Amino acid sequence: MEGSRCGAGAQAGLGLNRADGGEELLLFLQGGGACWNAGTCVPSPYQFGPLCDYGQLCLLDASGGQQPTATFVREPDPYPADGGGAWPSQLATVEDSLLFDRTLPDNPFRAATFVFVPYCTGDLHAGDAEQVYPWKQGTFSETSRFTMHFWGARNMEAYLQRLQVTFPSVRRVWLMGASAGGYGAQLNLERVRRAFPSAEVHVLADSAPLIRSVHFEQWKQAWSLQLPSGCEGCDAGLPGVAGHLLESYPDSRQALLSYDEDKVIAWYFLAGPGLEEFLNPPVVSFQQELSALQATYDISTSGGTFRLPGNEHVMFGGYGVRRPDGGTTAPFPSRDGGMDLRAWVHAWATGDGGWR
Repeated sequence: MEGSRCGAGAQAGLGLNRADGGEELLLFLQGGGACWNAGTCVPSPYQFGPLCDYGQLCLLDASGGQQPTATFVREPDPYPADGGGAWPSQLATVEDSLLFDRTLPDNPFRAATFVFVPYCTGDLHAGDAEQVYPWKQGTFSETSRFTMHFWGARNMEAYLQRLQVTFPSVRRVWLMGASAGGYGAQLNLERVRRAFPSAEVHVLADSAPLIRSVHFEQWKQAWSLQLPSGCEGCDAGLPGVAGHLLESYPDSRQALLSYDEDKVIAWYFLAGPGLEEFLNPPVVSFQQELSALQATYDISTSGGTFRLPGNEHVMFGGYGVRRPDGGTTAPFPSRDGGMDLRAWVHAWATGDGGWR
């Protein structure tokens, strides 16, 4: 779509599944890691990611070694206008979810237009910068330069302008995302509210807790990270962003799904470089950060959390998916025997009691 860019410079875009009326939108932001320097965006034998540490020879052909720690940031055109490239594989990650099943009478989203926002900028859908990084294709190759487009926030502005024109009568927006997309959903809550000032906007972030990160200052600088306006505590870290959003937008229901020991987020946010912390992420520190964040949600009037034991990453599959035989999987039960995940998401979506 014109006005958008992926990491390597090609245009990005939107996927739409239209419903009649155009009064409700479900925006789903795709995840896929993050990158913030020559080692994590364009690794090479001498410029590589945190798995192998920096400044030493690394020939590990893996994410965090000689591969980027974010999806599609080096792909020349991951989302072409003809619907090829990575579109089919990325849509396949969500299209079987019962969230998008219009045939289910109890699905509160069945009448919404579904908007799929792909991910290819490595910046949690929240950057507005370009950086030039040196890199080598092989050990004896000449050094080249790669221009990385951290355009996540700029892309969202372009998408929302298009959606404003296409759907002028929107009265309700559900803003969702998983992993990096969940962070993008939260970091773009203010932007979406500004685009649809007459609509109610509610956000659901899966496996995207706004906890402290050892990389936060690097992210701010590399991405020109677009933080909520008027937030005095946001420059200090992502917990300040969470507190600001919960306090500033009490009419936006803000929900978080998280496993207690999410190894992916523990590594991305809290681990130092090297193989040891990749293999054994600091999940104890993650638990402490998550509990502190939950306390912020608990004292708010607009936030709610759904936590499960385990070290997995991304919970949306536990809402329920359509099986190949036509049946559906059961939703994940809550740890206390109360609402299961599907009922909880429905309560969040409708504002009925119990979801907090």
